[in-house]
Amino acid sequence: MQIYITTTTGMAQTYSFEIESSITIKQLKELFLDKTNHTRDIQTICFIFDEEVLDDNDSTIASYGVENKSILQLVNLNVTDRGYFPSMGGKFIDISNNKSIKRADWSETAPPWRKTRRGLCLEGLCRNNQCKAYKHHVVIPIGYKKFDIIIDSSETTTKCPLCKQYVEPITCGFNNCWWKYEGIKQDEDGKPPIRCSSNWQQADNAYHYFDEHTSRIVLWKQLIIEAVKKRPLE
Repeated sequence: MQIYITTTTGMAQTYSFEIESSITIKQLKELFLDKTNHTRDIQTICFIFDEEVLDDNDSTIASYGVENKSILQLVNLNVTDRGYFPSMGGKFIDISNNKSIKRADWSETAPPWRKTRRGLCLEGLCRNNQCKAYKHHVVIPIGYKKFDIIIDSSETTTKCPLCKQYVEPITCGFNNCWWKYEGIKQDEDGKPPIRCSSNWQQADNAYHYFDEHTSRIVLWKQLIIEAVKKRPLE
């Protein structure tokens, strides 16, 4: 089948590809870079189709609903180009579901990719098949700060602690801090986005995280999470 890939930065161009529906996202990235003579790493680019980020390198394009004559957009995952994302948002755990928060005591046998820092920690899957953390949830320490999940995530801020490759954050955890969030989420396609936020919440000397079995991954048009050391005055 034939698909088209358009670039979104610089001198925007459209490229045509004859491919099979069984091709994976990773293979399509490699094909694109080879055809366009780019030296960019596949971890720093992503495709967007029908307002969805095709972020699983091992999945086929057919699994994302890509068909003959479909048009995909190519976005470079760096600080400059991520300005493209706010209008469409990104997928992240539903942190508005307080019932899904779990508390885990510290472990002495945690693997090196699960080391935390006080404050906010993001988590995501390492997609680098050359890394020991491949297909594992890695912890990305952020610390005491305000972090915009949609805007601030990049290859310099959200990366695997082992291989240093870009990791798409999908959930988060907290410890030894006070935290809150504000955002705009869309539970399902076709439903209007809703604004939501929280008051300051405390995470003690343990790892507080969102249980993915009781909280869903949803689309966030905006999501800003803040962690501080001491509770701010109201």
